[in-house]
Amino acid sequence: MIEKIVRIRFFLLLVLLVHGSYLMPQNIGLIDSLRDVIAENNFQEQKVDALISYSSLIENIYPDSALQLAIDAHSIAAEANNQKGIVKALTQQGYSYLKLKNYSKAFTIANNTKAMAKRTGFEPELANALVLEGRVYVELGDFENSTKYYFESLKISEKFEDKKGISVALGNIGINYFQQQNHEKSLEYINKSLVVAQEIQDYIQLKKQYNNIGVIYVHLQKFDSAIIFLKKALEINLKIGDTFGEGLNYLNIGFGLMNMGEYDEANSYCNKALALFTETGNHTQIAKCNLNLGYSSYYDEKTDKSIIFFNNAINEGQINRNFSDVNDAAKMLVKIYTTKNDDINAFKYVVIEKNALDSLYVIQKKDIVSKYELQYDYEKKEFEDRLAAKAKNNILIVLIISLISGLIVLALVLSRNRLKSKNIKLEKEKIQAELDLKNKELSVNLLSLIKKNEMLTEISEKLKLIEKEAVKAETKTAIINISKEIRKSNDDKMWKEFSARFQEVHSGFYEVLIQKFPDLTQNELKLCAYLRLNMSTKDISELTGQSGLTLETARYRLRKKLGITNSDVNLVTFLLKIN
Repeated sequence: MIEKIVRIRFFLLLVLLVHGSYLMPQNIGLIDSLRDVIAENNFQEQKVDALISYSSLIENIYPDSALQLAIDAHSIAAEANNQKGIVKALTQQGYSYLKLKNYSKAFTIANNTKAMAKRTGFEPELANALVLEGRVYVELGDFENSTKYYFESLKISEKFEDKKGISVALGNIGINYFQQQNHEKSLEYINKSLVVAQEIQDYIQLKKQYNNIGVIYVHLQKFDSAIIFLKKALEINLKIGDTFGEGLNYLNIGFGLMNMGEYDEANSYCNKALALFTETGNHTQIAKCNLNLGYSSYYDEKTDKSIIFFNNAINEGQINRNFSDVNDAAKMLVKIYTTKNDDINAFKYVVIEKNALDSLYVIQKKDIVSKYELQYDYEKKEFEDRLAAKAKNNILIVLIISLISGLIVLALVLSRNRLKSKNIKLEKEKIQAELDLKNKELSVNLLSLIKKNEMLTEISEKLKLIEKEAVKAETKTAIINISKEIRKSNDDKMWKEFSARFQEVHSGFYEVLIQKFPDLTQNELKLCAYLRLNMSTKDISELTGQSGLTLETARYRLRKKLGITNSDVNLVTFLLKIN
């Protein structure tokens, strides 16, 4: 039971691991008040710093407003030709774009800011820009590069004895180790960050690192230790008036107590969190509070109460389009009503669960595409950097040849020929890059289809269970028909989407195949496409729903139709040679 709750709610405890503090304004109107105060201040540098500071404070709650504040800071800095302020404002914009999941924009700003900080010699600002770039690489899953930039930032901060910068860099390095499941190293660096934060009494870093240590202990299922550190973070949040952080701490402590079986005390903390988030109208966290209260009531065998909380979680999750919470709550209600033999309500929440999964699939697909766009920008920048380096070398070579030989005209002709050759090479590389990108998109699409197929299979299995427990014949018939319709609709849609993507990357494959082997059936053409992508029997089975034995038989028949009599000839290799 504990293991299951940890898996479901672990995301909640990761919230405070990211950049920014979470000081919660009582009203977004404070932004307007801040602007009024700034308007009365004649010192441009102070205006810029104030806007950046406030943007950082609210970026986790109001990322759009935080971005606008950073843009305003940039405008004021640019008007006053405040180069340091421009670098700071751009860096803050990068963090805001990360919160808005505009990874490509954040990556561009990170690179521009780093270059500008190096050019102007603003090393403390460079350290902060390096942290931003490290955060971008985290989104790519490239922890090696991310950690490299964090250590570069740490080196600069140590050089200038910037204690806050040192604490931030050490904490980020610790988080990277945590995300790579190296808990020993993670605790080592986060504790170092904590020591530095204690030296300078940086409450923001203190509460963050206390919370981070609590998260690690939750992951290790050491809930007693986790609660100790979470309460330390709570104490600081109460001291500095961070009501958002306070609410999260209440919720996380309640989560730990729930895993320890202390349901009444867990409910007390969760209700405190619920009161705070209700007061501020934070529907995302209201949904999470109701979800945790639902779990606590369910495992405390108070099923009727849990139904109320899970329904509340669904309603709040739908308001904020937080489909993960909607899915979790609906799944529990299906379980409850199935146990109660209430087929009508069980089916109702199966539908809600399916709709939430569909919405999650769409959101996850968009996020994957956005990250591939970031990956493309990253590779493009690396390519442009290499190209720029080559261009410099080529110019140097031309100059040396010109000086040595004195044959300027000949040198120009040779240089022009080289450029033509490079242009041809660049065009080939561009075409190859586009093909590689399409192959990546096809792979992502295929993985997404397999995942969706697995989800639909799970839903079909649940429908079968409900159908078995149904009493009325018409109810059973309706459930069977729905299950068939889901499978048929998914198979047709899945093949159309896959076929369109496949044709983009492997154009002409079907035409050549049909011309050489006109007797191939539609299903055999599909199998050829899957094998062309070097998919295993297991992958094809997960995608199509066919058994492994059926697929092996189909492969045997396909070899006969393709005229492959030699057992040493590999079927996949044979299909890859068809152009």
